Amino acid sequence: MSEKSNKGLSRRKFIGGAVVATAGAAGLGAVGVATASGKALPKGATGFDYDVIVVGGGFAGATATRECGLQGYRTLLLEARSRLGGRTFTSRFAGQEIEFGGAWVHWLQPHVWAEMQRYGLGVVEDPLTNLDKTLLMYNDGSVEELSPEEFGDNIRIAFEKLCHDVWEVFPRPHEPMFTERARELDKLSVLDRIKDLGLSRAQRAELNSYMALYGGETTDKFGLAGMLKLFACGGWNYNAFADTETHYRIEGGTIGLIKAMLADSGAEVRVGVPVTTVEQISGGVRIKTDDGEIITAGTVIMTVPLNTYRQIEFTPALSKGKQRFIEEGQLSKGAKLYVHVKQNLGRVFAFADEEQPLNWVQTHDYSDELGTILSITIARKETIDVNDVEVVTREVQKMFPGVEVLGTAAYDWTADPFSLGAWAAYGVGQLSRLEDLQHPEGRILFAGAETSNGWHANIDGAVESGLRAGREAKKLLG
Repeated sequence: MSEKSNKGLSRRKFIGGAVVATAGAAGLGAVGVATASGKALPKGATGFDYDVIVVGGGFAGATATRECGLQGYRTLLLEARSRLGGRTFTSRFAGQEIEFGGAWVHWLQPHVWAEMQRYGLGVVEDPLTNLDKTLLMYNDGSVEELSPEEFGDNIRIAFEKLCHDVWEVFPRPHEPMFTERARELDKLSVLDRIKDLGLSRAQRAELNSYMALYGGETTDKFGLAGMLKLFACGGWNYNAFADTETHYRIEGGTIGLIKAMLADSGAEVRVGVPVTTVEQISGGVRIKTDDGEIITAGTVIMTVPLNTYRQIEFTPALSKGKQRFIEEGQLSKGAKLYVHVKQNLGRVFAFADEEQPLNWVQTHDYSDELGTILSITIARKETIDVNDVEVVTREVQKMFPGVEVLGTAAYDWTADPFSLGAWAAYGVGQLSRLEDLQHPEGRILFAGAETSNGWHANIDGAVESGLRAGREAKKLLG
């Protein structure tokens, strides 16, 4: 069969020759019912190879797998990459644990916090407090140093003006279309509102940076309603919302929680297995992997990112509502970058306006011996080649003149053929059609952060969607 590719990077090459692995080989310990060869065991209660196949090994997939496994269903999880975690990715750089994808969690995010409590996982603090320096880069490339107090006041004032009517629009943020006003505002972009807020130059630049990050796009394409909903999920309060986004990471990394959930599932887990076709048959579903293997189940739960659906053939075709979403795609085109510099910069934080690449810069760790590790989030990958050390060095030195860059580490999520985009974000008019993404179609169920009602841009949304898919599988299978 021909290889499907993304700008020359084939899906099979991206896997890097990874072989099919059982849960134990994936570092999960002795879990599940997989045989040494990874072959399916005798037919399950549904008369198929498995009762449930979950496609995608991120937080949505891990949650759905755990839910189905605990119900006693013979469950198989297939992950296309050679690792688990989806759009979260715990790694190491310069001797430090880092997160290339989703990282921050909070007790105001009820689903992921409950999972952490369930498995006894604590938090690591990354607070943006007691800052030594705060910087703002404008679209013209000029850099202004503001006091931490003025810098913080700017973004708070701008955010509160942007979200001035959020209580009225989203009184029940986990029921996004509860009010007609929410549907009306979904016709507007974030820019439509920003341009009428009367912000100062610095306030607007800071807000532009924040909004470009959440949208993974320019503010004229980012839907206003989706951003307001996230703010409402954070308690309709700027300080609380900011604390959810920048303070706490999972102890042991995001992969630690993924492993705990899957170890609890009793499911079979295989990595390095992309799915190419999903076909509904009498009483079940038949899937085909890219190496030609055919596997059947009573139901399939799709948890892959929205932009990757175009690489999978569905028979019969998905509904017109889902096809519209797939054609439009998920908005975010973000990337993650870590930079190790020789100098001890202390606790620093910087915004860069939406046309600049280094939109969010903060100290990850620092000391006289270590120097400084900067954690940088890029809203739009086209603004910088994160893998070009010379280009990255030049941009970092614009903010921090004279620093010596010792090393960089980056992840371009749009170049990953199994994500083709970064965190979930809605374009103008998409949130009001969310149910089109959520609805089951026959024996195919759908999860993933894009399909969640609440914290769609966060790990919590993925967990929420996996719980819903688990309930739907139970209703379907009995």
